[in-house]
Amino acid sequence: MAKTNFSGPITTGPIQVNTGTTIGSNVRDASFLTNVGTFPVTFASFAVTTDADRLALAASNATSTTTVTLVDSTQNVPGITSVGGFEMASAITVTSGSSDSGTNAAITGTDVFGYAQTETLPLSTLVTSAKSYKTVTSIVLDAGSAGTIAVGILEAAQVTVPCRSLFNVTPLAQTSTTVNKNLANNIVIPAWSRITNLFFLTSTAFDTAGLDMQIGANVAQAAGATLNSFDQDYFAGDTANETQAVGNWHIPAYFDQTQAQATACLNVSNDDATGYEIDKAVAITVNSDDNLTAGQGYLYIEWLQKINNTN
Repeated sequence: MAKTNFSGPITTGPIQVNTGTTIGSNVRDASFLTNVGTFPVTFASFAVTTDADRLALAASNATSTTTVTLVDSTQNVPGITSVGGFEMASAITVTSGSSDSGTNAAITGTDVFGYAQTETLPLSTLVTSAKSYKTVTSIVLDAGSAGTIAVGILEAAQVTVPCRSLFNVTPLAQTSTTVNKNLANNIVIPAWSRITNLFFLTSTAFDTAGLDMQIGANVAQAAGATLNSFDQDYFAGDTANETQAVGNWHIPAYFDQTQAQATACLNVSNDDATGYEIDKAVAITVNSDDNLTAGQGYLYIEWLQKINNTN
C-alpha cells in the first residue's frame, strides 16, 4: 500500500501568526497533529536467568585480581534478543570470594543502544551495577581483590529493552527472513517534540510480585558526546513503579512521574547539550521480583513533532 511521508511537523488551522487580538484574523489557531508510537513486550523480553559467572569465572580471577579476565568481551550480557531483533541490556553482578569492601570496580561497556558506558561500582561480597549493559568490555579494580572475582547476571536485577524492531513480530509474526518487513514497532521521537501522553497497557499479567518500570532515552552530552548518554528514567517511572497487573498504567497517577520527568516530556530535548539536540530512542527498563514465565504488554507514547522548535 502506498503512503505519503512528511519529514516535518504538520499543523492544521488557517492562522499561523499570533500578532493581534482579533480572533479569526490574527490570533493563532494552528495546532500540531499528534504522532503515536507503540512497542510490544512479553515476559520473555525481561526473563534473565541468574548466572553468577556468565561474564567472568572465579577460576580465571584469583585472589589479588586487578584486571578481570572476561569470558567474552563481545557477548551480549543478558543473552536476550528482543521481539524484533535487537539485543537487550541488563545489570551485572560482581561476586567476591571474600569481602572486598573498600575496593572499587571500574566497569566499561556499552548501553542498550551500543554507546560507550562507564560506572564505578563499590565492591563487597555481592554487588549489582546501577546501569544496564549490552556488553562489558573491561572491569578493573583499584586494588587487588581479597578473594576470587566472578561476574554475572541476576534474574531479579534490571533489564533494559530498546523500543526498536527490524521486523514486526507482534502482531504480524514476522521473522528476520520475512520479505518486506514491517517497521511499525519502533519508538524514536524527533528532537524538540512534546510528549502529550505515555502509558503502558498490561494485557496479560506478569507472574511476579513486582514489575517496576522506567521509560528512558538517549540524551546528548557536552559537544554531542555519546559516552554515558542513556538516562533510563528520563521520561517516567522509578524502581517502585509497579506495572505487573492487568491495567492501563498512565502518567502521572498510575505510572510514576516526577516534575523533572514531566519537563522532559514537555520538551524531549530538555536535557540535551545546547546545539546538539537529537532524536530520542526510547527504552524500557524493568526490575522483576521473580523469574518470569507469563505476561504481555504494550508501551504507547503520543507526541507533537518538533513543536518546541517550529511555529
